[in-house]
Amino acid sequence: MIEKLFKPVDIAPLVFFRILGGALITMELIGEAATNFKEPYVEATFHFSFLLTPWLQPGPPALVYAHMTANVVAALFVTIGLYYRAAALVLTIGLSTLFLMEKSAYINHTYLYCLFAGILTCIPANAAVSLDVRRRPELARTQVPAWTLYLLRFQMGVVYVFAGINKLDPDWLQALPLKKWLGVRTSYPIIGHLFAIPATPYVMSYAGLVLDLSVVPAMLWSKTRWIGFTLIVAFHLANVATFGIGSFPWFSIVATSMFFPPETFRNLPLLRTRLPNSGRAPESIQTIHKRAIAAALAIFVSIQIAVPSRRFFFDGWTSWTEAGHNFAWRMMLRSKSGYLRYEIRDLETGESWIENPRKYLTPTQLSETVGDPDMILQLAHHLRDLHTARGRRVKVTANAMVRLNGRRGRPLVDQEMDLAQVQRRHGRYPFVLPFEDSRP
Repeated sequence: MIEKLFKPVDIAPLVFFRILGGALITMELIGEAATNFKEPYVEATFHFSFLLTPWLQPGPPALVYAHMTANVVAALFVTIGLYYRAAALVLTIGLSTLFLMEKSAYINHTYLYCLFAGILTCIPANAAVSLDVRRRPELARTQVPAWTLYLLRFQMGVVYVFAGINKLDPDWLQALPLKKWLGVRTSYPIIGHLFAIPATPYVMSYAGLVLDLSVVPAMLWSKTRWIGFTLIVAFHLANVATFGIGSFPWFSIVATSMFFPPETFRNLPLLRTRLPNSGRAPESIQTIHKRAIAAALAIFVSIQIAVPSRRFFFDGWTSWTEAGHNFAWRMMLRSKSGYLRYEIRDLETGESWIENPRKYLTPTQLSETVGDPDMILQLAHHLRDLHTARGRRVKVTANAMVRLNGRRGRPLVDQEMDLAQVQRRHGRYPFVLPFEDSRP
């Protein structure tokens, strides 16, 4: 088994992925810098953290701009293969730290880019058609160990498999998320009238479910590979036309193409005349080093399976409790909106008053906080700390009415529980009320 991981394969797919995948990440980062990153990272006065990284916080605006600029430059250097290893490492650290600094800005495809940047750091995708090879011709290779390609395939495969498993969700099977999202897009030119047809949300929901669950087996079998790839391209292009979603659909197409045989990429116009026909063969690796690499790969694979699976061990419906939602490839499964207010009670005087979270949050932060118990708790702790600093001992409760996937509002939080005394944790919080679906 270990020897199969180190079987030599053509470097062409790695080069293809570095150039196109790197270019798409670069464009995504430039687009973010030019549009929406200012609100959560620069304009916000309070920042939501992830449970394991509360120490990561955005710095002054100048530092945030410098951070984003470094990410863009690193992504560009990865794309052109200039100081590739260092650039990929900088990109991995830069993307990951910025991503983890603000929970309200969580996006699945940003997380995916962090993972792929880390993979690029570990594979020699610069050993052909790169400025590094121009600087140092001795770096050129025509072949690489097979595990480098398997790792790219595995990461994209995990996304599809868990996206499909997560679609086995009661609301997705009733097409509720797509009914809501397509309902506001009926005025789109050309395709808008299709969204008004009652059957369309169901067709799209079940087509997405079947495709996510079948694309990996289809791509692994040579007889169905082109069928699977054609369908996945059509699926992602449909997402571009309907939802936009930035560079993610295009990146997914590039990553899915990694399932084709390595020699397929050598004949592409982008690479046909640029790839070397000869070069340094893969280095001989001692057995002990092979085992170390295999062990590292096994750990990475285990983590990528365990993290999305953790939600199955938490109580409650994930779309409601949010326990295990992030980092699990739960895409487009729920839409939440609603109302959030806090009541602060001075335990010494008995005085109480209402706090509006708009005073502390940007509009985007608030829209994400309303339905997220962990973020509701974080802001409650912030309010507690503000009043503690003023010499007050307070009780903090929350009133959160949440509309899930177009339903009428339902209470999310137990209004009697003092959130100031609840500690952050993994899993469902004790103050989250059960979801009752007795009303439409």
